Amino acid sequence: MGTARPPRGRTPSGAIDAIQTTWPTASAETHARLAGAASIIEQTHGTIMDEAERPSRVGLVLQGTFAATWGAPDGRLAYVGLYGPVQLVGLATLSGGPNVVGIDALTAVTMLAWPTAEFRDIVRSDPALALDLLDRAIYGLHGLTRLHKLRTFTTAASRLAGLLLGYERFFFSRDAPLVGRRHIAALAGVTPEMARRILHRWEDAEILRRVGQTGLELLDRRALEAEAAPLADFPPPDIAIPGAWSVAGSEA
Repeated sequence: MGTARPPRGRTPSGAIDAIQTTWPTASAETHARLAGAASIIEQTHGTIMDEAERPSRVGLVLQGTFAATWGAPDGRLAYVGLYGPVQLVGLATLSGGPNVVGIDALTAVTMLAWPTAEFRDIVRSDPALALDLLDRAIYGLHGLTRLHKLRTFTTAASRLAGLLLGYERFFFSRDAPLVGRRHIAALAGVTPEMARRILHRWEDAEILRRVGQTGLELLDRRALEAEAAPLADFPPPDIAIPGAWSVAGSEA
């Protein structure tokens, strides 16, 4: 779990500015309530939130990169999304259900967190905050719809190439990549066997090469871009629309 939970009643440093920036149309009272109820989590790597954790929490990521995770009954763990600052996590818990993903820090992550019940009470009292959450939910629906279209109308190789190019700094490392090869299949929406076949084909074509147990090295960017070209027919949601959040690939 993340560390550095301050005693209740003490506002975490920087919380007010982050809250006001994230929800500028919310009332001053809401800003104060959110700041007073927040805990701050600072973690360099590993699990921040467990899938289906109890008691549940809602979090606002202030900085860093994290992976959304799914766990299988046999202990396997898959990364299913990569995200960065301004992302809200744990929103599924606002309806009373469990969290639908776990959260693992890939870099140093700072996050504000609230008990779900308390966050829901604050949302209930401020329509501007509720509207922001609605916008975020709609944006998320657009994103999920695009993923379904990609998995219906594009090839596994195109999706895998787009993933590697979109998150290049996470995968291409000779030493210790932020995301190892074992997570590539789930992130790209392909089977592990298909991912292995595609990587072998790209190695034979000298587009990339595998390094050690987890790493990859990019050898021919132009060829990989050609593999990913069909994805251009299915652009992601416009990040300028209400509710948009930051994805990890957009971080500096």
